[in-house]
Amino acid sequence: MSTPQEIFKALASIPSYTDATVLPNSTENTLNIQVSLSQRDLERNVRRKFTRTVVASIQEKSKPLILTGPSIDTGDAIAQAVSPSGNLTVVLRSVAGEKKKHFVEIWSEGSILHLLETTSSHDDFYADSTFGTLEWSRDETKIVYVAERKKSEDAVEKYNYRPDWGETFTGKREPTLVVVNLDNFEVKALDRFEGDMSPGQAIFSHDSNSLIFTGYHRDPQFFGIVYCQNRLTGLYQVNIDGSDFKTLTDELKSARSPRLNKDGSTLVFLSNAVNGPHASCAKLCKIDIASGKVSTVVDFVHKADTKTGFPGLYIDQLPKQLWVSSTKIITSSAWCSRRTLLSIDIESGAIEELTPKVQHPGSTTALYADARWVLTTYSTPVEPWVLLLGQIDASDKDHSAGLKVRFFKLEKAKNVKARPFYESHAWSLVDNIPGQLESLEALYLEPFRSGSDADAQNKSAVSGSKPPLVIFPHGGPHSGFAAEFSVLNLVLLSLGFAVANVNFTGSLGFGQDNVEALVGRVGELDVNECQAVRDFIISQGRVDGERIALTGGSHGGFIVGHLLKDPSYKAAVFRNPVTDIPALTAISDIGEWGYAVTGLSFDMASPPLATLADQEVFKKLRAASPMEHVERVVAPTLMLLGSGDRRVPPSQGISWWQARQNRIRREKIKGAVNRIQMFEGTGHALDSVEAESNSTYSLASFLVEFTRKEQVMEEVGRQGEGGRGAFI
Repeated sequence: MSTPQEIFKALASIPSYTDATVLPNSTENTLNIQVSLSQRDLERNVRRKFTRTVVASIQEKSKPLILTGPSIDTGDAIAQAVSPSGNLTVVLRSVAGEKKKHFVEIWSEGSILHLLETTSSHDDFYADSTFGTLEWSRDETKIVYVAERKKSEDAVEKYNYRPDWGETFTGKREPTLVVVNLDNFEVKALDRFEGDMSPGQAIFSHDSNSLIFTGYHRDPQFFGIVYCQNRLTGLYQVNIDGSDFKTLTDELKSARSPRLNKDGSTLVFLSNAVNGPHASCAKLCKIDIASGKVSTVVDFVHKADTKTGFPGLYIDQLPKQLWVSSTKIITSSAWCSRRTLLSIDIESGAIEELTPKVQHPGSTTALYADARWVLTTYSTPVEPWVLLLGQIDASDKDHSAGLKVRFFKLEKAKNVKARPFYESHAWSLVDNIPGQLESLEALYLEPFRSGSDADAQNKSAVSGSKPPLVIFPHGGPHSGFAAEFSVLNLVLLSLGFAVANVNFTGSLGFGQDNVEALVGRVGELDVNECQAVRDFIISQGRVDGERIALTGGSHGGFIVGHLLKDPSYKAAVFRNPVTDIPALTAISDIGEWGYAVTGLSFDMASPPLATLADQEVFKKLRAASPMEHVERVVAPTLMLLGSGDRRVPPSQGISWWQARQNRIRREKIKGAVNRIQMFEGTGHALDSVEAESNSTYSLASFLVEFTRKEQVMEEVGRQGEGGRGAFI
């Protein structure tokens, strides 16, 4: 019987794809593909980044011949980008030491051509998907990236308070555009923009003389930006010397992720509704560069199309390389409980699904597209990531009959040690639950359904003829589970648990009306739907109905706190949960979140002077909070917290734990279990390698401890003898 540590270690050794691109030196039948990957190093507690080149020889109507080169650890490289001709590569690198130093490296033919130290020009590079930028100009004479503006050394000014951008951006206050001119090797950090706006996602104009970028507004108040698509943003253009600043999206309060087509005639971008839910259905817009006209390509979708099922676009950022032609793009988006690949005609707005559910029941993420080729990752809940190469049929030049793409597996996971921990399990979709909304879905993961050992469940860590069930709602609440590979899920499956990943009402991928249906009903509708999923699965006879457990993080932890009013749950594990909404408004980087989910008015352009000044507001926020029910909890609980969490600071979990602890001590409840762990140096997602691995061990071990068959039978026996039970 394997331990949680052994299972996690095996599964964590499977690398995940972070990027892939067809290099410019490819020919029509021989592709050079640069692949970027990430892998956990559990010995050093770091994520290792590496690249490799894959050569694919394509013959007509036959499988490609694939040759994979050696992997190269990219070490302290922050980001890299190949020039349009393929002759040059730029690398951004930060080197730790007594004082951190920053370098821009230009490589050619396997060696460094130019090395520029930029430490005196700016502070840390940005390489995230929100602000991060590394782009070549088309003429290959300039490079643009984003870095933190150099801090003032003025004796007074350097102590002035300046907010940062919140969760995952601690200490990141002033992103600035930096232009490197390779003609004279000048490194220029552009001046601050009007309104103290933060720039990101910059690209060069077609003539290479100006920059187009997303501007994130921070006037009058900073709001945390990560996972939040409802922020005040716009698209702007400025000359590479910082002059002639202008707005491109005057009429829109939200615009981000600019992508310019090859001939420079059209720019596409994403827009979301501001205020309200932090994530929602997006619309795809375009700008005609010649006229400056802004128009909508794909509008918000309130209800899924009755013929095609298309539910709208749910995209944080568009792929960097997505143009198949001057009028057609490829991207990926949530579609109910999966992610799929879409082709969009930007003239007609026509949408075509390239990875339909019948052939691709799992989830697909677009990485790269051009006129001939598509690169995408694909996985299912019980199959690790594979890299797919799509060959676009070139015989139909204008794609009048739709885009025809033939997919091949370019690479797949080859980790033999991990295979037993995913190959023996199965998954299915739970939907159409009687008495519930159509949008309610759950990914149901069942252990040992595909293996040869008929007695595997009984020999598992939790034993029994049927598995215990873990109800697992997602955070957000406006996010969602996709049918994709998850190490945490597979650790639980390999220990003998069944898992239900619940996409309750409010989840993305079901239409905008579904997103808004949860607003004002958190703590009620989402909670009741999780109970309905539990009851439905139990009614199918697929699990042991006496052994049901809970886990969830953030808003998922919020739901767990409400579900624990029901004393039948055997154990629960929280990860950075929301427990007290009014208390959260003053300490979170997204203090307006409570207003957004409870349906209270909050305008980010004109925020209230004091968010809890209205007593009725306080009462409504408090009434929706799990803290209202903490004294009713009887199940064993474990609280997992990140010390650096800016989104739901650890005081939320500590307050809940302490309130329950006070009751246990006051009433002298023997045998009550109420544990708490704090992980240093990690934030809301508990995603540092050390926190992820150790929190997974703790979570899995805790659930095994209180749901294994022998433990539950002992408890039932004590209760039958008239005792109070060990876990009141």
